[in-house]
Amino acid sequence: MSIEHSILAVISFRPSTGYDIKAEFEHKAAGLFWGMSYGSLYPKLKKLVDQGYITIIEAETEGRKKKLYELTGKGWIELESWLAKRPEPPSIKDELFIKMAAWHDEMDLSILAGHLQARAKESQEILNFVKEWKQNNTSHISSLGMLAMRYAELKLEAEIKWIEESLVSIKSDNLPAGQDPKNLGEKQLLRRESALKADQ
Repeated sequence: MSIEHSILAVISFRPSTGYDIKAEFEHKAAGLFWGMSYGSLYPKLKKLVDQGYITIIEAETEGRKKKLYELTGKGWIELESWLAKRPEPPSIKDELFIKMAAWHDEMDLSILAGHLQARAKESQEILNFVKEWKQNNTSHISSLGMLAMRYAELKLEAEIKWIEESLVSIKSDNLPAGQDPKNLGEKQLLRRESALKADQ
């Protein structure tokens, strides 16, 4: 999913200021759908204007002029063409998982438990936000959008359950059996010990 298409999707809901678009990308549950830094927003908007996908309109609200971005006909065609294309598979990039995979026996498991507890708290906050978002009576969410929101709920609920189970395993010292046919775990610790000695 390109950032530009995400921007077109947001503007399709209503003509939007840069601040409106920024808010959509930065609210608590935004990471479930898209991710973009605010710093890249205005260059992308300028690019979309220059390419003719959006246009700038001025509106007056409470005596103040606002610059709004609106889709052009070309922009609507591009958005609908992108919507009709088969989506790319999701790219899973989660720092927690690589840390768990690389954790070794010389490290304190209580630190990892702390990482998991922090993630559970964050996930619960996002889950609460999504549940409230669905019934806040201010946001536009289509019927199909509600199906996507349900997926977000189930994903967060599964993550919280997995964290709870993982914490029980860690705290009771009842971790599932791993597999290491090439004895890499033992070799990893020997390599670590050798490197630490060499640096002394």
